Amino acid sequence: MKIFITLIILTFSFSLSSKETTSIFVKKSERKLIVNQNGVIILELTISLGFSPGGNKSEEGDGKTPEGEYKLDYLIDDWAYYKAFHISYPRVDQIRKAKEKGISPGSGILIHGMKPKWNWVGQLHTFWDWTNGCIAVTNEEMDKLIELVPVGSKIIIEP
Repeated sequence: MKIFITLIILTFSFSLSSKETTSIFVKKSERKLIVNQNGVIILELTISLGFSPGGNKSEEGDGKTPEGEYKLDYLIDDWAYYKAFHISYPRVDQIRKAKEKGISPGSGILIHGMKPKWNWVGQLHTFWDWTNGCIAVTNEEMDKLIELVPVGSKIIIEP
């Protein structure tokens, strides 16, 4: 009986420790999105950012892509820009700072694909930063991200 219980505990412990961890790292200055699974890079994409990409997002309409650590908190399966992961911006501290300044921190920051009528542009979309603060990829790349990255995954956006 002790051996049986020990085997169950070992099996349960192994299954917990072998759980895959998937994270996304965005390097704004390089226009790169990197998917990391258990310490291994499994996908690297060239991206577009907000139309004023330098610096950290501080208020609604500034055209900046926020920096920091967030979660991909839900998936939007049918949207004007194909499909999207919602990023948990703004955090509580960012809301507080904006409130102290009397401004809105903004919201609705996503990783998203292209409008269907513009999907033919493909990788050309990465030649300029055109979003309102979101991270843009092609529709095919968005499908790949959805396949590889579970909702709830961490995203770290660096300058």
